[in-house]
Amino acid sequence: MSDPAAPTAEMAKPEPRARVAVWLGSAAPTRSVRWLDGAIKTASAFPGAIAIAAGDAPWLDLAAERAKLVGVPCAGIATDMQLDYLGWAQVVAAAARRLDVTSIFVDEASRPERAAEVAAIAELVGAAQLSRVVRVAAMDGGLLATRATSRELQTVRVRGPAVIGLRIADQPVDEYPTPRPGSGMERLDLELLGLDPAVLGHRALPPRAGAEPRKTVERIAEHLAVHARPA
Repeated sequence: MSDPAAPTAEMAKPEPRARVAVWLGSAAPTRSVRWLDGAIKTASAFPGAIAIAAGDAPWLDLAAERAKLVGVPCAGIATDMQLDYLGWAQVVAAAARRLDVTSIFVDEASRPERAAEVAAIAELVGAAQLSRVVRVAAMDGGLLATRATSRELQTVRVRGPAVIGLRIADQPVDEYPTPRPGSGMERLDLELLGLDPAVLGHRALPPRAGAEPRKTVERIAEHLAVHARPA
């Protein structure tokens, strides 16, 4: 007769690992694509990982192509909106909920404005956050992350959901081919994510001024010309 207190085979099964997404951002890298590759490859070590990107078609195709090289599926959010870091954090948080993601890696090295998104995303999804991470691995119940401080490396155990800003480069890439349209990409849009573009628009970046600002002396001359008597 079996002992009812003994663990059954079902009870002995390990809990499934939490799903990880890597946010690749809303535009192509301003630095070498090796930082993009490094972030994707880091996420690929976690079962069920997925890449997320937003922006125009050429950038989404590039993101999907780089993710495909290491066997990571990619979800693309097609939009021409130009948002600040808080706006993109809302998009990422909505995508994470839609894709049933627990932890989010952020490629914060490819573009300078990406670092600010780490804390904003973490606040929206209610997760711990770390930036400047140069190594990350799974552990029971969470992650083991090594981050670079000003003069030393710091290893941190993170239990539960986390948003991790990655600064991990892959092998140098001298040249990469023009990406082809990502046919295998999972297509998302703002409406599907429950986001109203009209509401999200309040996080839009102001347009850049096209003309150079006039010099002070030019403004003074223009002002005096209005009050000057005609010759």
